[in-house]
Amino acid sequence: MALFDVLDVDRKFYKERLEEFLPDSLFDTHTHVFLTKHTKNKSTQSSVTWPGRVASKNPVEDLDETARLMFPGKRYVPLMFQSGASPQSMYLANAYISDCSSRTGYPALYYTHQDQSGEEVERAVIAGGFRGIKMYYSFLPAYIPSPEIRIFDYLPHKHLEVCDKHGWTVMLHIPRPKRLRDPVNIA
Repeated sequence: MALFDVLDVDRKFYKERLEEFLPDSLFDTHTHVFLTKHTKNKSTQSSVTWPGRVASKNPVEDLDETARLMFPGKRYVPLMFQSGASPQSMYLANAYISDCSSRTGYPALYYTHQDQSGEEVERAVIAGGFRGIKMYYSFLPAYIPSPEIRIFDYLPHKHLEVCDKHGWTVMLHIPRPKRLRDPVNIA
């Protein structure tokens, strides 16, 4: 069953403007795959909430169907990781992502928590077949104001060292109001 209707106007636009423009293979570098049961417990730090208004779940099967509908005749490969998991459910959500990656062959990143040891992250990435890690500052305690969050508050050196050791990917959301221009981030 289609997730949404593709209308004649959509097919015409794709045929006339996108089909030849797009490459035969598409690699999506930022793809959240998640189940509702992994997103119920909210974190203590403020976080982005708009994705939950778009979809309460995004299982890998829905992702595949969306790609089939939006990019007919193209090869679509997402880099997957979980979304919205709480510290209480992140291990189950990571297990789901590992399973999805194993079934589909899509690359995946392990979602970390800043309190995990470097050894735990290393074991989990290797055991789950992940290509690296993704972290987000939503797990931080509420006493750190959002504009004051520093990269190493949620990407501890011990995690970065493990990724450097193996040459793994680190998917990093840059904090602070000025993002890449912020002098604390630059330092």
